[in-house]
Amino acid sequence: MLRSEIVSLPRISIVTPSYNQAAYLERAIGSVLDQNYPALEYLVLDGGSTDGSAEIIRRHAARLAFSRSSPDGGQAAAIGEGFSRASGEILAWLNSDDYFEPGALHAVGEAFAREPDADIVYGDLRWVDDRGARLFTAHLVLDLRVLAYESPYVAQPAMFWRRSIYQKAGGLDPAYRFAMDFDLVVRMLLAGARPRKLRRVLTNFRVHEAAKSSTLREVCDAEVARTIERHGLASGGKAAREAKKWLARGYRFLRDPRCIVSALESRLR
Repeated sequence: MLRSEIVSLPRISIVTPSYNQAAYLERAIGSVLDQNYPALEYLVLDGGSTDGSAEIIRRHAARLAFSRSSPDGGQAAAIGEGFSRASGEILAWLNSDDYFEPGALHAVGEAFAREPDADIVYGDLRWVDDRGARLFTAHLVLDLRVLAYESPYVAQPAMFWRRSIYQKAGGLDPAYRFAMDFDLVVRMLLAGARPRKLRRVLTNFRVHEAAKSSTLREVCDAEVARTIERHGLASGGKAAREAKKWLARGYRFLRDPRCIVSALESRLR
């Protein structure tokens, strides 16, 4: 790559919220720092972990733009704090049990530089088990019609967006415990966000078998249903109809464990 191309890459700010994820945190942090992206700003916000996470963060402190380990208001609050401290044009968050693929940030930065009209750049998401063994790859399309009529699911771990569209959409809603990503993406799309898809895996999403709690699943489903109702997504669409069923009779339409797994950090906060 030419030096002029490197200089033109946008500044990317990555925020990692964490709580008692020491078993996976080292790999998450390493997957960001090892990108060697020339315009990286990385912030790690830990909610006062008691499992050695703070020591892991301290080992990397010299390469972090900001870090802390203290009680906070939960995952959404930690991510929101990170974004408010960040200075990058491009924003994203990486949960402490997930990890980027090599070269992901360069691919994303080049896409934003190449397409100045793109508000969101996203790619494919590989699901892995607790040891990092591959399970399958999710090839998703980011489109309101798909979210409303087919599947209320967004691949947030493999998604990056411009600060301008994030602010236009109103930022993260700290009232959400699990589905804050779905709510944010819906609002960005409703605000006119123009997404661009990269046909490559950007992020590995780790599935914890022990986290498949029906109680947490119900909370997550309720939040997704509330988002669909709140924004009036396609009142005649499949997702909206299923949301109404859930709200009326406790029916769970979102069978995917994503909401529970991606929100482990906030489980006990």
